[in-house]
Amino acid sequence: MMKKIANNFNYKLAISLFVLTLAIVYLGLMTIQSSKTYYLTIDEISSANSSDSFRVAGKLILESYTRESDSTMSTFNITDEGKILKASFEGVLPDMFFSSKSEQIILEGKLINNGELFKAENVIVKCPSKYEE
Repeated sequence: MMKKIANNFNYKLAISLFVLTLAIVYLGLMTIQSSKTYYLTIDEISSANSSDSFRVAGKLILESYTRESDSTMSTFNITDEGKILKASFEGVLPDMFFSSKSEQIILEGKLINNGELFKAENVIVKCPSKYEE
């Protein structure tokens, strides 16, 4: 009788450890997946669904930047491989946004006005790890 109880306990323990291991592996994979910094190019967003939210990367065209007076609403253009995208953002821009040393600007948001404007909800500036003067 005791042997049967011990075998039953070992079986339950093995199943519990297996389920726990699967859960840990699943959570680890989800963490890795969500930490990837994937973005589309300006050329690729022309075929994207405008109702989807996604990331797009490019370099700021400094002369295109405008901000409404007494407002945090700004509009600007980014470029990538000769393509230009008009974007808008409401909020405070990162410190390195206007720096010539920044490599890329990544915008998170959606296309609006039939794909004519990218409404950014978040702005990320990619910078080199070391600055060279």
